[in-house]
Amino acid sequence: AIVIDIGTTNCKVTCFSCLDATTLGAHKFVTAKQISPQGDVDFDIDALWQEVRQAIAQLNAASPLPVRRISIASFGESGVFLDEHGEILTPMLAWYDRRGEEYLATLSEADSAALYDICGLPLHSNYSAFKMRWLLEHYPLRNRRGLRWLHAPEVLLWRLTGEQRTDITLASRTLCLDVRKGEWSAKATALLHVPCSAFAPLVQPGEHAGWVSESLCKTLGFSQPVSVTLAGHDHMVGARALQMMPGDILNSTGTTEGILQLDTQPTLDEQAKRDKLANGCYSLANQFTLFASLPVGGFALEWLR
Repeated sequence: AIVIDIGTTNCKVTCFSCLDATTLGAHKFVTAKQISPQGDVDFDIDALWQEVRQAIAQLNAASPLPVRRISIASFGESGVFLDEHGEILTPMLAWYDRRGEEYLATLSEADSAALYDICGLPLHSNYSAFKMRWLLEHYPLRNRRGLRWLHAPEVLLWRLTGEQRTDITLASRTLCLDVRKGEWSAKATALLHVPCSAFAPLVQPGEHAGWVSESLCKTLGFSQPVSVTLAGHDHMVGARALQMMPGDILNSTGTTEGILQLDTQPTLDEQAKRDKLANGCYSLANQFTLFASLPVGGFALEWLR
């Protein structure tokens, strides 16, 4: 299996044996970004795709075992709008980019409370909904029909398979998912002025999402069909690898240092709301996370080195 981890600073593409989990090969490269003179940061999804495609082909060629699956994990929140033909229409704002911050002031306290009750998230410009609104207004796309919103790993899924799906752990970072029901919320999207119809059908982490297309199988050198799955939000994927149990707490540090607690239901009480705790869907069905983060954690370690 080939596993892709799209990170804020670096991307890792690794080939593992499914027989004994040994590493058969690995590639690492800097995540391509475009930075404006004003300091606005976009992830370069086209450059990322080219790097990933090349890494997959090289790992497959060197693997002593046939590749049967590709699984993709990544940071949350960042995505792009596509048209009905699958053409990318917008840049991919970095998850920490604050260009959507202007829309926070348009929401009342009642709106904020309603969104927390539905989505389990405090208002913050990091969440996908505010990036979506900024892109809709500034490109402009308000009158476009057939729009589709996909996050970074979902763009790779689309390129690999032609399928458009959204992983539920990433969906829970949009501010548009009903965290209790596990479905897109028309009420939340109406409050946030983003089109609910733009969201793709949901899949669980690890669920089969599509097959690598026949033409791309030839390009990448695959000799048999290859299944593609979305592994989920990177912090949640790391927690699952540690076999966390409800009640456990994990310090997960990449570019961001995250503190994650696992539970069997969302925590949506008044105390959680006041403390601005972020709920999310975990990488196992019917389990949920409370998540807090220090965005400079990993950056500080990199600086120290």
